[in-house]
Amino acid sequence: MLSSKKSIFSLLVLFLFLFSTVGCANEAVNTSEINTGTKKLQKVKITQPNFLEAWLPVYVANELGYFAEEGLEIEFVTVMGGHNVRAAVIAGEAQFGHTGYEQVASTFEQGKSCKMIMTTTEKHPWSYFVGQDIESIADLKGKNIDGGLEGSSYRSFAKAVIQFGGLDPDKDVQFVNIPRGSEIAALEKGEVHGALGADSNTVHLLNQGFKQVVNMIDEKDHKAVVGSDTYPLFVIMVSDEYIKSNSEQVQAFTNAVVKGMDFIKENDAQTIKETIAPLFSHVDEKILGEYIALIMPALSADGYVSEEGHDVAIKYALDVGFIENPVGMDDIVDHSFLDVAHSK
Repeated sequence: MLSSKKSIFSLLVLFLFLFSTVGCANEAVNTSEINTGTKKLQKVKITQPNFLEAWLPVYVANELGYFAEEGLEIEFVTVMGGHNVRAAVIAGEAQFGHTGYEQVASTFEQGKSCKMIMTTTEKHPWSYFVGQDIESIADLKGKNIDGGLEGSSYRSFAKAVIQFGGLDPDKDVQFVNIPRGSEIAALEKGEVHGALGADSNTVHLLNQGFKQVVNMIDEKDHKAVVGSDTYPLFVIMVSDEYIKSNSEQVQAFTNAVVKGMDFIKENDAQTIKETIAPLFSHVDEKILGEYIALIMPALSADGYVSEEGHDVAIKYALDVGFIENPVGMDDIVDHSFLDVAHSK
């Protein structure tokens, strides 16, 4: 009888031991899943003048979770004008900046150290439209025209257009800064006689029958205005200080955007539109899709700036008075993060 009780007790102890072991094992698995599912992300800010489709690879990377895969959480911060983008990056208020090539050259010329880590465009993607009473750029003499803020990439392009038409941008026209999205109303009311086509509103302008006096997607116009088939307008800038102290985050950011570029190469405009639509809720989806299809030929396939692209951008910046002296490519471009991203 005693032996029987001991056997029962032994079996009970063994059962409890096995139960507790399985329980601990299950608990360990569940904890691991929680830790994996709640991986702490490094929060970084991207400052930009607006949500512009030419930065598509960044938006794709955000919406498809590529940044999260690299351990980053992105916050987009919109400011007024490219000059305020670079100011935020230099001040450390944002880690990355969506801006124009000439903005970075100007920042360097002012003695503030920063780099472009990539371009998202191989060509300049913008257009310029005129009102119904205007036949050519020359007819804009003495008129108010849309040119964005002084010191912005919009203003640089508007000046280049006016020079292309044989006029002096400093004497022959009056630049006016109108809100993006108000171009059609401003042209119809005569508040301006020329307007930038710098985002999806380009499709609205075309649909309304406004004359496109410059179309940079067209190879002939592109070469005539900037003197080359290439122009890396849309870039991502980072301060040298942030690169030095947070190179792992810069590499992670670059890895994610390169994945976005690869996605764009492998998919059509409709798929890309559906991917980024949550960030562009302010744009009609049909119009967004049409504009993406329109600018896709201007996008960069790999993010690299060519020597020709740099030289053209610097000449352009000099010609429109954005900078006073030439700037070397090594002073403002850092491809090292792209090199690593493309080697993966």
